Amino acid sequence: MVKVKVERKDYFIQRIVIQDHAGYADVGFDLVCAGVSSISVGMMNALDQLIPDVCDFTMRSAYVEIRLKQRNEQAQLLLEAMLIQLKTLENNYNSYIKIKDQEV
Repeated sequence: MVKVKVERKDYFIQRIVIQDHAGYADVGFDLVCAGVSSISVGMMNALDQLIPDVCDFTMRSAYVEIRLKQRNEQAQLLLEAMLIQLKTLENNYNSYIKIKDQEV
């Protein structure tokens, strides 16, 4: 199951960690993993190109982390949009992706 952890401070997203595999289908045919990957990598590219130097990114097998270096309204809007996309996947495939959104 894909686990998405959203950490907020005063309602602002500070960090998003996405890890593990969905297990919806075999590797290369897993629509949930493909959706999560497309959403997260697309967002990292968008943040890096549109608002450079605001986030740190880590990506390796079955792991993505987006960490804000500073509070930025534009980055928040983009990250909230990403979360809406991930929640849409969760609503449709709730056995394969779980989102935990919490204040830290």
